Amino acid sequence: MAYEKKISRTEPGLIIMVVDDSGSMADYLPGTTDPKYIWVERNVGIILKECLGRSTELKGNTAEIKPRYYIYIIIYGSEPKVWGSGEMDIQTAVEQYANANNSLGLGGICGGTNAQAAFQEAINFISKAITQDRFKRSFPPMLFHLTDGMSATDATPLAQQIQQLATEDGNVLVVNAYIGTQTNLNYKGPEDFTGYVDICDIGSSEDNIRLFNMSSETPDCIRQNLIDDEIFPNLREGSHLFFDVRTKEMLKHTIQVVGSLGSRANRMMR
Repeated sequence: MAYEKKISRTEPGLIIMVVDDSGSMADYLPGTTDPKYIWVERNVGIILKECLGRSTELKGNTAEIKPRYYIYIIIYGSEPKVWGSGEMDIQTAVEQYANANNSLGLGGICGGTNAQAAFQEAINFISKAITQDRFKRSFPPMLFHLTDGMSATDATPLAQQIQQLATEDGNVLVVNAYIGTQTNLNYKGPEDFTGYVDICDIGSSEDNIRLFNMSSETPDCIRQNLIDDEIFPNLREGSHLFFDVRTKEMLKHTIQVVGSLGSRANRMMR
């Protein structure tokens, strides 16, 4: 069965974040007092904090960081650019993020929206990374795409190619985080969130439908852990890894339970 590996120091996880900083990201998220790029910064912070927490062990009164995650961040508008030092262990990534005032320097300042170019950059990196001894036997990489969905180009074919890349443990997972709330799925909180299973859950927005189609289906191990841990007890079979800002905590929980490692599991790490 695929997706069995636990994230560990000897078999670390790889997180790729593809971040939209096009002009539309400076617009305010409807119903809020913050522009969309601020919501992206918050989601990035959630992901980094979770990965750092899972890489930290207490030795008496001393916290020791043993990197179990590596981070690669692509920021895009008209063209993609790689943030920071490229592929970084979680400690280095968090330090660079903190030194930049907990920011990637976003602001809706990168012109148009060329998601296709950003995903080409991602596929170039991932196809090489999965051949490295560090990752080739690990739980497969996870790509988190954070965007309001309004792209001038269609990255769907590239997203589907990325999903065909694999480590020994399974295919790469593509997660799309929609910075918005305009979908047909009605829910009040995590207890009644059922997940996005088909197009009727999405609505009529072609941008959102494209993001849904770019997203991997949730592996059984992740779905079952989310149910068993009572995080999303009603998550349906066949749900895609597509989320809106109402489910931003799902990004953290998706990382938390990867590798068949739920919150109640014996967290034996190497």
